[in-house]
Amino acid sequence: MRLIDLVETSVELGTALDPRGPEALRAQMERRRREYEALPAWQQPYYNRERFRNPFGDVRIANGPAETELRAVLLGIDIHLAEILLADRLRAAGTPIDAVIAHHAHGIGASPFLSWDSMSVMVDMLAAEGVPRADAEASIHPYIEEKIAQQEDFHRSGPDTARLLGFPLACIHTPADYYITVGVRAALDAGGVDAASSVGDVVRALLTLPEVDSSARLGAAPRIMTGEASRPAGRLLLKFGGGYILPPSAYPLLGKAGVGTVVQIACLPEHARAAREAGVTIVRVPHAAADNIGINLLLDAVEARRGPLPVIACGAFERISRRTPSGS
Repeated sequence: MRLIDLVETSVELGTALDPRGPEALRAQMERRRREYEALPAWQQPYYNRERFRNPFGDVRIANGPAETELRAVLLGIDIHLAEILLADRLRAAGTPIDAVIAHHAHGIGASPFLSWDSMSVMVDMLAAEGVPRADAEASIHPYIEEKIAQQEDFHRSGPDTARLLGFPLACIHTPADYYITVGVRAALDAGGVDAASSVGDVVRALLTLPEVDSSARLGAAPRIMTGEASRPAGRLLLKFGGGYILPPSAYPLLGKAGVGTVVQIACLPEHARAAREAGVTIVRVPHAAADNIGINLLLDAVEARRGPLPVIACGAFERISRRTPSGS
């Protein structure tokens, strides 16, 4: 498969899983085109026109050529200069590496305003749980602007280095994050976890995932950040996708809407405090383990469509395939 095939197939798979639905994403892309056309001519060169055909702001080919045939890729959750230098060292030692693939978007050169294309789905996630849309927007929209305001231009260093060393570089984030939800939901269903189950039952079900088991054996297991293991889990929100964890202001809204437990990546003290005050339990899945679930399931789905893709894992990524030898 080519690099463009990997990226475009990931976008297609992510679109199928997006809680907003394909029609809403098509409408978003059309709005982006109208935004561009309404700009004065001097601003148009700075607009990322890939937004017309790719709804995810954190899926990009940062350095081409897009037509590169992929015999093998170096793939990591975080790709920094060290990982690109590692790719160069491996290539010098005879390992074929045709591209470097990052999961997280920092360091791959994506423009910061693309946060609107990766984070706004959190409004729909809250609304799906019964939060009034106006309240969800009042929580999430300032959060997006806050993230944009924090951005600097050092994110160009990854593409600059990849270009100097002759490596195509790409990032695939949101579609893989949506597959975390697929994997976690399957584990909870297999474990018989429902609203009447305990929070401890949620943790035990998470440990049946091979990526989480691997992380726990390194000392990083799922953690209950608020509440107790014996507490009923209540209605569960599996919060994966959206670029970042929810802002603290979202937890009172979820508690009022009847959500009992949020399963998520990461949890800062301000998030725990807000959730605790709202009576919402947070179960934190170790970050790399969660990302590994999503990337692995996404790669399995890509391979089912496009054929095998040899992956050299780095940067906290561990390739665990769920496909059978026959590919079924």
